[in-house]
Amino acid sequence: MKRTITLTLLILLLCGLCACAARQRSADVPPEKEGVSGPQESQKETEKNPEPSENPAQPPAESEPSEPPTEPQAESEPAEPQTEPQPGEETETKTVRLSLPYMKTEDFFSYWPEENAEAAGLTLQIPADWTEEAGLYYCPWNGSIRKVMEPVCLVEAVDDAQWQRLGHLDITQPNGETTFLSVTGGVDSGGREYLRVLGESCPDGGEISVWYPCFCYLRDTNGNTAVLTCYLLDPEDPAAMAELQAMLDSIRFE
Repeated sequence: MKRTITLTLLILLLCGLCACAARQRSADVPPEKEGVSGPQESQKETEKNPEPSENPAQPPAESEPSEPPTEPQAESEPAEPQTEPQPGEETETKTVRLSLPYMKTEDFFSYWPEENAEAAGLTLQIPADWTEEAGLYYCPWNGSIRKVMEPVCLVEAVDDAQWQRLGHLDITQPNGETTFLSVTGGVDSGGREYLRVLGESCPDGGEISVWYPCFCYLRDTNGNTAVLTCYLLDPEDPAAMAELQAMLDSIRFE
């Protein structure tokens, strides 16, 4: 009986020692070895589906250009600066037909009508942007003023002596409000003679303080002479003088 009890106690003691040893071996296992499958799978899921951070980094804002973009120009073709029309440069024109009375004159500044004379017609080219108002032709406004072309009359059969007197006008003697500045003339491509008498006048009242009237005369081979007056803004503007001469050259008698 004692032997049986002793054997049983030894068995129980051995079982307790085995259990303690098992617990000791479990405690000695490194932490990273425990539960390997669970944390690794969780980490893989996190790497596959990263959660957005509370303050994600924003891309840098694009700065607006200080100047509107322009198309680059080829180095071989630099942009040319804008320039004013030069004398002789062609401009768009239109044809106008005028019906002018035949008149007589002695000084080419005062006129009286021919007896029983009918009006005669002529055509000329004027800039396309000029407009007609009450028989006068106006260029577009330049501030509060603009150039004006006034058809005056036709003088029939002007002889050489009259033409010579006009070409040698004494510009030191004013004509009313007009002070004469110069007399120029020549022959156009059609063999017709022309004269331009440039003056300066200061009208009373109105927005225009100084006018520069240019009295123009074009005589054909028969002596018939067209008379018109152009009021200029700048008598030294070569483009304006070229424009005026082009109008004279375009006159055609009907």
